[in-house]
This record gives sequence, structure tokens and C-alpha cells, in this order.
Amino acid sequence: MTPRQRVMAVLNLQVPDKVPFADWIDPGIRKTLASHFGNPNMDDAKFHKCLGADGICYVESDYLAPQFCKKLIDDKGVEHLQSEGLIKTQKDMANFILPDVTAPGYFDKAKQYMDQYGDSDLAIFASMRTGMMNTIFSMGLTEFSIALFENISFIEEMLDQYIEWNIKIAEGITDAGFDFLVCYDDIAFNTGPIIPLPIFREVFLPRMKKFAFTLKLPWVYHSCGNVGRAFDDIMEFGMNCFNPFQPDVNDIFEYKEKYGDKICIWGNIDIGHTLSRGTVEETILEVKEKIARLAPGGGYLMATSNSITDYCKVENILAMMETKEKYGTYPIQAS
Repeated sequence: MTPRQRVMAVLNLQVPDKVPFADWIDPGIRKTLASHFGNPNMDDAKFHKCLGADGICYVESDYLAPQFCKKLIDDKGVEHLQSEGLIKTQKDMANFILPDVTAPGYFDKAKQYMDQYGDSDLAIFASMRTGMMNTIFSMGLTEFSIALFENISFIEEMLDQYIEWNIKIAEGITDAGFDFLVCYDDIAFNTGPIIPLPIFREVFLPRMKKFAFTLKLPWVYHSCGNVGRAFDDIMEFGMNCFNPFQPDVNDIFEYKEKYGDKICIWGNIDIGHTLSRGTVEETILEVKEKIARLAPGGGYLMATSNSITDYCKVENILAMMETKEKYGTYPIQAS
């Protein structure tokens, strides 16, 4: 199988020739790893093949819904979202202006990327931000929380605009030729869902389903946090896969047992300890366990528990990939 075939097989709950890997990779550690491979400026296809990855995560700000909140640029030039939203009242919606996706050439960057890498045999997936976290960041958590109970129409107005905009973005990305989509939209804290489930079901679920049901590509839903109490609701989206099953608050083996015949299981190699603070030996043990318990029968796409972050240890990332290669060939024999 080619890397693309391998990824697409597990997204369709089929058994590949070996466990595939794909993940979002932060720019700092990408450059460090690329230097390790001999060229810090290598292109995306060569880098991912050197790493042993089967897919490329395409991230372009033009296709990520903007979040109207204060931002901080750190000393490394990295932008961080802040909690203070800029759309605090419905009067502020006059300043809530999303980019015009119908503008000529709006999707040229996506098309050019696929022209460059579409024949690389790697699965190329495009990143999107759907609706709920965009709304929270743009309003601010305090204003959002108050509006949940005092002015739900404010939330609905903003969320509706985000959903309609993302539907058009998904159409453009699909036309550009990407293999699948990943929608990043955290709906949970470590303790559970961010908002009460009755409100989630009334306000957010129908709108997110409206977006999901327009998609023509295989797609993945991503949410950090403890999603357990909301997972049956999330399943109504009809996605092909869920990511990343944050390991300190979700038991991925339970999800595999309960949902593994319905969705692809993606992620869960721990960045909270193993990849960031653990040893190579700990990394090998965790990867072997995840392969042994999640890969049999197919439907498992390996990745970290969020992304390959700049604070992960290079030696542990390399150990993760080497262990996957050693023990991830079907039939699975890791123990």
C-alpha cells in the first residue's frame, strides 16, 4: 500500500498493511527534525517521508475561521489566543466580518499545494475550525457563559455565520483535491463538556450537524478534553474518525471497544508526559501497547494526544516512529 492508501483504508475501518501515522506538527520541532534528517528546509513531502509519516497536515490561515479576540505574540513570534473576546454584544456583530470566500482566487493556495504534493502518495488533509470554540473565543468566555442563559440568540447568530462560512470553505477545499478534512473544535474541559449538554443538544448539535452533513470528503472531528458524556452526541455528526482521545481524561481502549466498529480511532500517544518528559524506553512501551490493543482489525491511525509540539523530545518522537515501523506491520504481533 502507498501511505495515502494506508490512511484512507483505516478511515474506512479497513485493515492496512501496517499502522499509518499522521499528525499536526509544530514548526519549531519540524525544523529540528528536518535538520536531524539533513536539511532544515526540506519540503513537506520529503520531510514527512523521512519522518515515516503517511499524511501531511495542511494548515492555511485563510481556511481557518478567524477568531475575534485579543492575541499575544510571544518572543518566538508565535501567536496565542487570549480569553478576551472582541464581539461582546450583538451590537458588536457589525465588526464580525468573515473573509469573502467567493473572491477570485480565494482557494488558489489550496490548489497550488495540491499541485505540488498531490502526487506524493501521501494522504493530505486540510485543517478547519468549525464553530463552537470560535464563538467562545470571539465573545470571551465570560460573555459567552452569560449569553448561554440570558441571550442565546446572540450565540446562535454568530454560530450560524461561522457554520455557513465553513460550509463554503469545505466546498473549496474539496474541489482543490484534498484527501480528507480535520475539523478542530474543542467542546470539553478536562472535567467534561464546556457547556451543559441540554444546551449543547439544542443549540450546537443541530448546527454542527448541518455543517457535517454537507461534507463530501471523509472527515475527522477533533476535540481535546474529557468528551465521554458528550460522545454519543458527537457520533451524530457522522464523522469517519475522532481525534485525539486525550489520555489523562479518556480511556482510548474503552472507546475502541465501544465505537471501534463505527469510527476510526486516531491519536493518544501521550504528549503530557511520555513524549515531552518521558524516556525513550517509556515511549517504546506506550507505542507497543497502543499498537497491540488498538491496531488489530484495522481502524487505528497513530498520532500523538494532540500534535507533535515544540516541547516534545526529539529522541522520543524518533523512538515513536521507529517503534511503529518495527511493531506496526499486520498481522499485529506487538505485546
